[in-house]
Amino acid sequence: MLIKRFIGGKTINHAKKLQLPFGKIYDYVKESDPKSHLENHKKNIYGLESTINSIHAIKLTGLYNSNLENYLDDYNKVGLKQNHKILIDAENVESQEMINKYTDYCIKNYNIFYKTYQMYRKDQLKLLEIDLEKYKERNFGIKLVRGAYYNEDKVTGLLHKNKDDTDKDYNNAIELLSNYNNDVIIATHNRESCNLALKYNRDFKYAQLLGMNDELSKYLLDKNNDVYKYIPYGSWYESIPYLVRRLYENYDIIKYVV
Repeated sequence: MLIKRFIGGKTINHAKKLQLPFGKIYDYVKESDPKSHLENHKKNIYGLESTINSIHAIKLTGLYNSNLENYLDDYNKVGLKQNHKILIDAENVESQEMINKYTDYCIKNYNIFYKTYQMYRKDQLKLLEIDLEKYKERNFGIKLVRGAYYNEDKVTGLLHKNKDDTDKDYNNAIELLSNYNNDVIIATHNRESCNLALKYNRDFKYAQLLGMNDELSKYLLDKNNDVYKYIPYGSWYESIPYLVRRLYENYDIIKYVV
């Protein structure tokens, strides 16, 4: 079935069994459902010794409640114990203020979290500059993306109106980060941006989606870089909205479906 190319399986254990030459970033596909997310994370991240030394992506809208700080405290303890790294994904404009608030809380208090910057937003390059200065003693993790909510957020006036401006800010962010020692994940399918990052001889990490642009992933791996695949997992029914959004927002990746 085609969907198997892009989804790691129903559980994190299915995803772990994938035979890949790349690192793995685990991402539970069911979004905006606090109960499901809490149950999933307690079972698959808190409870499994097999997830030691893993990288996990989380969406705070799926976890948000009045106890979120306590939950992040617990998550940090488990992360330290099992040597996890945790990527806090950016989301739509409506949710991003809340996400920034709690991601900054994590940066101030912990060392295992990554903050995500969406470079299709006009304000993100400046925000990145501010954060690098504000948290220069924290050496926090950074994930750089172009963005995945364009059709939802284009009416807000906060997004670049054309791809060229997005690409320019993305590449300017890479140049900026080349001057810092933060742990950086260059999450993109764009070869030009990857080649730019390679020129700086920095130990950037790179990430692409499961089943998409494996040629670029291998190209980066062959150059002795740390390369990861984003591994969505969950039931096929839960996966459909996730995949539809990915394809809808990133029409250029449709070529990887055939």
